[in-house]
Amino acid sequence: MALGLLTSTSVAGTYLHHPMARTFAVLTSLALRALGTVSLSGTSLVYDGFGVQIVDACDGILPSIIYLSAVLAFPSRWRDKGWGVLIGLPAIFLINLARLVTLMLVGAAWPDLFEQVHIYVWQALVVALAMAVWVFWAERFVRARPVAGS
Repeated sequence: MALGLLTSTSVAGTYLHHPMARTFAVLTSLALRALGTVSLSGTSLVYDGFGVQIVDACDGILPSIIYLSAVLAFPSRWRDKGWGVLIGLPAIFLINLARLVTLMLVGAAWPDLFEQVHIYVWQALVVALAMAVWVFWAERFVRARPVAGS
């Protein structure tokens, strides 16, 4: 909860959300450049005539915080938690990048479907994929270790 509250401050907006939104806008534009015409201004992105603005809620910070909270709360060694952070945060970053690229592709090809894919498909997918990353970490780095005395 504390991490969530910290990310809702204006300082977090300035030093975390806005830079992440800008980073995702740049990386999304680079990925889409190979497929069509892209225009980028700040966090506003236009691909083949379809435009969006990448806002704070789309920067991947919230699923990262949820994942980080789950890793930190799970009973495990600090070393294992470190592996969870090193594996999970980049994975969630890549999931969010894939989300943004596919949303732009859907928006350009089928603008009427954009909102449904944005709200119903990708929100559920981000949660499910973040959970899958957490399960992978817990199984591979925590549970796989033999218990002392067994």
